[in-house]
Amino acid sequence: MALTNTELKSLKALRSRRGPLAERRFLAEGVRVLEDAFRFRVRPAAVYVAATRLSDRGQTLVGQLEQSGATVREIPARQLDAIADTETSQGIVAVFERPGVTLKQPGRVLPRTLLVCDGISDPGNMGTLFRSALAFGFGCVVVCGDGADPFAPKVVRGSAGAIFGLAVISAEAKAVTAWLSANGYVLIAADQKGAGFARALSDLKGKDRLALAVGSEGQGLSATLVKACHSRVRVEHEPVVESLNAAVAGSILMKGLYDLCHSPNS
Repeated sequence: MALTNTELKSLKALRSRRGPLAERRFLAEGVRVLEDAFRFRVRPAAVYVAATRLSDRGQTLVGQLEQSGATVREIPARQLDAIADTETSQGIVAVFERPGVTLKQPGRVLPRTLLVCDGISDPGNMGTLFRSALAFGFGCVVVCGDGADPFAPKVVRGSAGAIFGLAVISAEAKAVTAWLSANGYVLIAADQKGAGFARALSDLKGKDRLALAVGSEGQGLSATLVKACHSRVRVEHEPVVESLNAAVAGSILMKGLYDLCHSPNS
């Protein structure tokens, strides 16, 4: 059944985060991303499909979503294209409620390691950091500063569905540093002028909770986060490359902290 003009307009607004509905909901598209949402048991508020665009894998996913009780609606391909954020849609787009996690209610259990994304403006970088966070056991990501919307379609897609396995919290930097301190987190700042990461690891052994802050390539971390950090670290590399982008550097540092936390004497 085709969408009405009003319905289509509302869904298109989610893509660019315009209007009050966009403050409560977000779009996700693609088979891989929605498979992960299903795997993490995050139920969509609504699913829209263009049957002629669905692959066999996509059809299987739609069947699973229907069996789980999700509302699935078939619409014309042209309307799905108008909603989708990609040039070539895979035939499935879903709407999800924005999670209500906050610093006051971050989840049932605080993770040993968490990631702070400060002013990350590139959606692709943010999505990659989310994916690495999930891969390396950083179950919570706190987003602060003037960066990308963590639930923008390109961030969700860039995370390859990892966002559905994370607690993602948005807050001001000052509130973040106070919360980290109150909950016993040792804050580590990714900084090109910091100490070599390998040398800094020995000082972090035995710490119960660790938070890694990664800032934008252009601006770096805010003064608030730098002032609150326990140590500043950098990824050492050959000088022929001036610097690594935020997603690469952050991912390498998260892997280092993952190895530290899983070492026998950690």
